[in-house]
Amino acid sequence: MKKQLPIINFAFLIVLTCFFFYDRQVKNVETFKEIQAERLSIIDAEENLYISISNPEKQALATTHGIPHNPGSKRDLPGIIFFNRVGDEVGGIYYDGTDEENFAGITFDQQKNDQIMAIMKDEYLEGGEWKRWYGMFFRERSDSIRVEKLYEQFLERTKSMTKPEKDVEYLKFKKHLDSEINVYRMFLGREENKNTGLFIYDSKGNERIKIYVDELDNTRFEIIDKNGNNTTY
Repeated sequence: MKKQLPIINFAFLIVLTCFFFYDRQVKNVETFKEIQAERLSIIDAEENLYISISNPEKQALATTHGIPHNPGSKRDLPGIIFFNRVGDEVGGIYYDGTDEENFAGITFDQQKNDQIMAIMKDEYLEGGEWKRWYGMFFRERSDSIRVEKLYEQFLERTKSMTKPEKDVEYLKFKKHLDSEINVYRMFLGREENKNTGLFIYDSKGNERIKIYVDELDNTRFEIIDKNGNNTTY
């Protein structure tokens, strides 16, 4: 029995130590029935941000290597924003709406860039009628060009213009983005014209294949060549 005492004492010490650390861990966990906050930030031990759950006014800005883009600006969207371990925003979940418009989405960002895959929907009232589109998007983005830098240049170039002039310039700017910088490659969903199906684009953002059912329940299969000629089956 005397030979067994050191073993028993050692085992008791291990059990006591485990209980002590378990008890400390349990005490560090608190349970709440409800938490009210303008923003909830999930961080690590070094205070690096990983998740931001926020109202529009407090939402985190997009960052690369932890450095915010346009630090004086506002994101102005409620939702959840995700960041990776090197401080880059990598996507999120957003939503908002009024009595005239309602939109939401889940986005996934390209490395060191903006979204390349997204599930989105938008509903808006126009002329007393609700217009709707929703589905999944895929984009192709340049690795060397960042859209926010181009947008800063656009704002600087148009700051002295009138609003009508700015609107015209913005349409040109957006057309350039959609054909050269952040090009649509595929859409799977419902368009505003109520066509529902699969729509595939080429590297310049031009529609090339359309497989869909139209608003009159007609089945459509269209192939558009690089010159814009349409063949319907």
